[in-house]
Amino acid sequence: MQAVVGCQYLYRRKATYYLRVKMPKRLGMREIRMCLRTHKLEVALVLMERLKPLISQLKGLVIHSRTLDTSLISQQLNQIKNAMQKQLTIADIDPLIAKLEQGFSDGGHAVNALGDKSILELDSRFKELFIYMAETDSNEERVNRFAEIIKGLPEGERWSFLESMSSVIKLFTRIEDEPSEGDGLLQQANELLAEHGYAIEPKSLPYRVLLSKLKTSNAVRDELLASIFNEDFLGEREVQGLLANTSEPMVHTPIADVDNEPTGPLFSEVYAEFLEFKIKKEKLTEKIQADYERFYIVWQLLMDDKPIDQYKPKDIGRFIDRCFELPRMNIAPYNKMTWQERLDCEVPEEDVISAKSVQGYYKWLQSIFAYAKKDTVDYISVSPCSIKRDFTSNTRGAFSDMELGQFLNAAKAERKPWKKWIIQLGIYTGARLGELVQLRKSDIRFDEETKRHYILITDEHKDQKLKTDNAKRKIPIHTALVVGGFLDFVATCGEEVFEELDKSVRVTGWMPRLMESIGVPTFNELGHKRSFHSFRHTFITKLMNDGVPVNNLQQVVGHEISSFGITSNYTHKATSIKNLVEVVDAFNIGDK
Repeated sequence: MQAVVGCQYLYRRKATYYLRVKMPKRLGMREIRMCLRTHKLEVALVLMERLKPLISQLKGLVIHSRTLDTSLISQQLNQIKNAMQKQLTIADIDPLIAKLEQGFSDGGHAVNALGDKSILELDSRFKELFIYMAETDSNEERVNRFAEIIKGLPEGERWSFLESMSSVIKLFTRIEDEPSEGDGLLQQANELLAEHGYAIEPKSLPYRVLLSKLKTSNAVRDELLASIFNEDFLGEREVQGLLANTSEPMVHTPIADVDNEPTGPLFSEVYAEFLEFKIKKEKLTEKIQADYERFYIVWQLLMDDKPIDQYKPKDIGRFIDRCFELPRMNIAPYNKMTWQERLDCEVPEEDVISAKSVQGYYKWLQSIFAYAKKDTVDYISVSPCSIKRDFTSNTRGAFSDMELGQFLNAAKAERKPWKKWIIQLGIYTGARLGELVQLRKSDIRFDEETKRHYILITDEHKDQKLKTDNAKRKIPIHTALVVGGFLDFVATCGEEVFEELDKSVRVTGWMPRLMESIGVPTFNELGHKRSFHSFRHTFITKLMNDGVPVNNLQQVVGHEISSFGITSNYTHKATSIKNLVEVVDAFNIGDK
């Protein structure tokens, strides 16, 4: 690494510029070094100028370090380093993954084209070189060693070395292994963040999301390479469809390029301006002011307050989709709830607000972003309110058998038990989300007559609530759940089956992200909206189409028994669970 003459703390290594500040040994580190990710001196000088205040803080800390507590010095050093680096957000992760995945296919085909030799045919001269490359745990150092080896080999041997190396890569790719975990995954994440100039905060939510997405990406990469090396062309095309799509390569922005950091005011600040403008200039009526207050309360509870120019159409879409789940406020019990309670509860289809009311939320957002876009305001250049939603009806859509299969595959691959089982229970029981979330271990019971386990939907435990009296019922456990290990899972539970799920809203918020990740659209081709409640809708629709006795089906799903005279008063209690078993067993998903 060479110092740039006349530029203190600026260094150059292999055409790339770095910030480098040497530290006294007493501070426990040799230096603070940071890649500026540019090959142009003029860009590096601009970045160094912007980093000057932080470098001054660093120098001041070194000067006073003899009089400060060691732990305090370490804390302040980390604060300065983090200030120099960009903070990772969840919105940054997909571009990082997309950039990483761009070379999977091309790299795989290059390795495949070169590595066509048997492992027994490899040149033994290269064995020590492979070992030398493998002896380091750092990907950056491996790359450096690879470049060193290539540079040191005679020109006539370089191609043979690359062929041998490609054959080794192909061999080890075919060896089945668990997806990258532990230190290997952490190292990969840390090196990816360091490469793009992000601070590494292992306990933060974005960092944990990055680990999860990296693990998924690695699994897809392994599948893709296996398809390429085995010349499974159809399999390759199928796996390529799972790779992150990006319309253009991600630009490597310098760490301290503050022009790329959010500079606009927060949504809350813009909204305060907007409201003042509407009241003073457009004489906003009290009724509309009350509507706006309601809209803003819901927005605050559902969305993060971030700079106005950072909102994307998908943010607006997710907010509006959640609004479709809101209850009508003029009916019990919602008329006595707080807004947080309304958002926390699972609302049946017949109780949700009208599509026209949801359109009111959307028009409110359109007005705010239109104000922010005005040439006299100029906070944004493009409004994110460009989503397409059907505001003419609230029709719920069902899932197809293929989509149910996608959900089941995703559930079986889940590591978190609540994610694994809440989806499968929703599919195979037709129960409401709120009923499943509040299940107790003691609600899973055994029927001696049929020798089958069943779920008792009840409100006899603390904090359990039921929508109606008819909701108290027995649901035989589908054989697919038994075979899948649900009873074994219940045996490991404490008092609550889903102890992690204190509120069903957690599932409601997770469901759209799950659907997006597995390629199940929120709206079907008829414009009908799908959500967790659609599992119940699908369960009922499929069984009715298969001709199961309606009264027995009503008892399984907790609907009021169809009226057919005075005998309807006794049907609910008199029907044997044997008849309910026949209803549940009639539910099948394709060939599954």
